Amino acid sequence: MGVERKGENRLATAKSQYLLRHAHNPVDWYMWGEEAFERARAEDKPIFLSIGYLACHWCSVMERESFEDEETAKLLNRHFVAVKVDREEHPHVDEYYMRAVQLMTGTGGWPLTVFLTPDLKPFYGGTYFPKEPRYGLPSFKQVLQAVLNAWKSRREEIETEAERVDRLVRETFALPRPRGVVASANEALTAAFDQLVMLFDEDYGGFGTAPKFPQVGLLLVAARHSLLTGNSVSMGILTRTLNSMMRGGIMDQVGGGFHRYAVDRAWRVPHFEKMLYDNALLLLAYSEGYLLTGKRDYARVVRMTIEFLMRELRSESGGFCSSLDAESEGEEGRYYTWSYSELLETFGEEQGKKIARFFGATEPGNFEAGRNVLFAAGDFSELAAELNVGVDEALSLIRDRLMKARSLRVKPERDEKVIACWNGLAVSGLSLASVALEEPRYLNEAQSVMDSLTGLLIDGRHLWRYWMEGRGEVEGRSEDYAAIGRAAFDLWSLTGEEKYLELAATMMDVLLDRFVLDDGVVLYSPREERGPQSNFGENYEGVLPTGASLSFSLAAKLFHCTGSKRYGDAAESIAKRLSGRIAEDPLSFPYFVAELPLMSRNARELFVVGRGPPDRELLLKLYRSCHPYSVLTPMREGRTPLLLRDVASDKKVIGDGPTFYLCEGFACRLPTNEVQQVLKSLQPTG
Repeated sequence: MGVERKGENRLATAKSQYLLRHAHNPVDWYMWGEEAFERARAEDKPIFLSIGYLACHWCSVMERESFEDEETAKLLNRHFVAVKVDREEHPHVDEYYMRAVQLMTGTGGWPLTVFLTPDLKPFYGGTYFPKEPRYGLPSFKQVLQAVLNAWKSRREEIETEAERVDRLVRETFALPRPRGVVASANEALTAAFDQLVMLFDEDYGGFGTAPKFPQVGLLLVAARHSLLTGNSVSMGILTRTLNSMMRGGIMDQVGGGFHRYAVDRAWRVPHFEKMLYDNALLLLAYSEGYLLTGKRDYARVVRMTIEFLMRELRSESGGFCSSLDAESEGEEGRYYTWSYSELLETFGEEQGKKIARFFGATEPGNFEAGRNVLFAAGDFSELAAELNVGVDEALSLIRDRLMKARSLRVKPERDEKVIACWNGLAVSGLSLASVALEEPRYLNEAQSVMDSLTGLLIDGRHLWRYWMEGRGEVEGRSEDYAAIGRAAFDLWSLTGEEKYLELAATMMDVLLDRFVLDDGVVLYSPREERGPQSNFGENYEGVLPTGASLSFSLAAKLFHCTGSKRYGDAAESIAKRLSGRIAEDPLSFPYFVAELPLMSRNARELFVVGRGPPDRELLLKLYRSCHPYSVLTPMREGRTPLLLRDVASDKKVIGDGPTFYLCEGFACRLPTNEVQQVLKSLQPTG
């Protein structure tokens, strides 16, 4: 019997806050699983699948308009089996059905609305549908009725369409045959750079028009191309974009951190949700930008982003929560926007007008309902001069006052899920920030997060996808294993603590045993997992680095560190498989292209051998020069980890201080105690 009254539905037992938000809908929701699928088969009903996440504004709108509506619920409950999915719990399910909707409609996004046959094949879909017809869209009830009519009168046509869409979706996951050799790193970077130039927005930075997303993979391609070639155009692409984002409304000018994307070309008006993965990746981008340019503004962005992460996303569990909602008090952006009068009340009329002008705020408002999104419309130094203080002091004073005023508002809801992959990316971001800014405390925070994740999510060789008041029921995907492994390797290089090297190797070994096929294909889910959305290889990279790119990077670094043929063969196999794809589309895997020089003549190994515990300050200094294509391996004479035995036998301490062994092309230079000599030798040669 379907639930057709207000009260708790099946989602009341879910862990996900997004699902729990729907637990009192009159819709008879099921979670993704056999219970729903069996009912659909037994009653021969189509499945209505709705996929979203907690921070999604339009997901909340559709819930209020349609899923809380009694009439809509009756229609759904009587004629459909309704399934609600949190995309962060089941990313492989989301990926399959997102591709289906993109094939059917030419577009995608969340909420993702899909209609399936009882055997889970999609035959119709879209994104947000309003309660009443508007925006050129039919109402959701009209969609339900049209699908129901087609199900009853054109069943054979629907099943034919479902078979067709399923076949086409499966084809989108296919990869070209592996190439006989790994693509040349320089050629791949050059081809990717040529595409970047065509996509680049010279006026405002970023790529394409509106909406504008912070595509960190593309920025890393620009950064690495500039590093290896000295090309001023690629440097311009990087700095123009970093400058525009940090001055725009996409960056929270008050509390730090970045919103999901900008709805306009100039980065001024954001979509207000804040995601952990965006901020983790932008930590990497601005840290790398600072390493390349030394611009103090980039260091300021790094510090503000870390402050945001620690203040607003760090949970009592020790890990980082996944997101902050776009809404508060039922209004998108309410927490982050300001009326002109609020600014004057906060600072007084005379000073308030100057500050409002600097942040682009006007009396009518630059956003909705007379409110303003704050962006850096003026020059930092001019603002400081007007306030008669230094730049850093001016920004700190202003932001502190605004933060105090904002703290009185209702905060957006936080999604408490601690997701393995996103936390791994955050640990890597914190690690690189500690190197770039020479801040050991950021490294300490990275270790603290990783140690918490190890306790929360790892059970021997098994990694869970997320933690939320206990482990979620979903095993980690390839991106989870690889991101945690990659972050652990970063910590090993900077601390010399053996547990991190062992963790990195364990994650890589599981990937090779259960996710990486013999031909180099990296699967989303474990190869033994069964289901229509399982056993697909990754063939395209979006905002997040894929498990394939992260696995390649981790395998390559472990190979350089340990000399293990297994890891070297794995990196080469993945690279050969992806080389065919990037030959067709150089930006299909931007993170992979950015890391590809790890298997080229630019890759080097630096072994640092000492008699006592590694000198962390020295390792930070060395890593600054090592990054991104030299692998730093700290070692302690007489206490060599088992993984390093094959490469450690000939590396001893000479003299009093640590001894440096710099190797490239499977040959090592003479050992030295001269750190300055080593630092000069570490720069990529192009």
